[in-house]
Amino acid sequence: MNIEEVLKKYFPDRIEVSFEEFGSGAINQTYRVFVIYENKYYILQKMSKIIDPLVMENIEIITKHLVFKNILTQEVVKTLDKKLFVIDGMSWWRMLTYIPGIIFVSLESKEQAYEAGKFLGKFHTALSDCHYHFKYNIPHYHDTDFDMKNLKETLLENMKTEKYIILKDLGESVLEEYQKIITGFDVSNLPVRITHQDLKISNVLFNQDSSKVLALIDLDTLMKSNIAIELGDALRSWCMSGAEDTEIVKFDREIYNMALDGYFSTATFLTEAEKNSIPYGVKIIALGLSARWITDAFNESYWKLDSSKYKSLFEQNKKRAENQIAFYKEFSKEN
Repeated sequence: MNIEEVLKKYFPDRIEVSFEEFGSGAINQTYRVFVIYENKYYILQKMSKIIDPLVMENIEIITKHLVFKNILTQEVVKTLDKKLFVIDGMSWWRMLTYIPGIIFVSLESKEQAYEAGKFLGKFHTALSDCHYHFKYNIPHYHDTDFDMKNLKETLLENMKTEKYIILKDLGESVLEEYQKIITGFDVSNLPVRITHQDLKISNVLFNQDSSKVLALIDLDTLMKSNIAIELGDALRSWCMSGAEDTEIVKFDREIYNMALDGYFSTATFLTEAEKNSIPYGVKIIALGLSARWITDAFNESYWKLDSSKYKSLFEQNKKRAENQIAFYKEFSKEN
């Protein structure tokens, strides 16, 4: 099914529309659609088969709740026959409303960090009374125990390879650090919340002068989890200067503090136990990503190659794993 055929599922033949490729997502193909008579844009995506279309039921319910609470969000656009998505062989398509704004690869100021944290607190507070039972969750998403098990098995399976000689010490150090921290903190008693679960800064949409956050985007990972993992994921992204491919790994304490100040100012539901769990969450996320990148340095099968920086997925994932464990160590010096 080509894009013109998909668009006919959403708009009558008499409606004139145009489209253009949009964004640089690594998993889905994204287009911005312009409906001329409405003078309005929409986002159309051809979704990867690794994401189950059941996710659209989650997004539909959660975004309706956010709208009810006056939180700006992308909303699901239904087809002419009121479906949440369009099946296309092994793939599927969806349409969402479009919010104009700008995104960043990394935060550029402490003020942006404060605003990002402030909006996230509003987002969580708005969902704190939503009792939806999720229809679909990405299997083993942010499941660090699972990631560590995979890493152990991968190391054992590759003991006779050249990659093992290169990655052995790195992998064993990640496993060792993980064992240290899980014995020192128990998250099982933390409240379960509705969370975004993919809060890299490029999923935070700012207004045109970057002074305010408008919305959180990319809602495929919405699920019930805890604040330790949710904030750990956000702060690991926001406070790692230079992002995953940096040559010099730093923990930005000022960004960290400002983001938390913003978050605490609006997260009115938060318990003291949840506040205290946040540094642990940062460490768990950094180690979990390290484990995943080391595993894929062996397998070279999952992450998209950035050919502008690396010659192979092995090189790319090794570097990113090294940077995550370096960030973990820098962060741990102060937390």
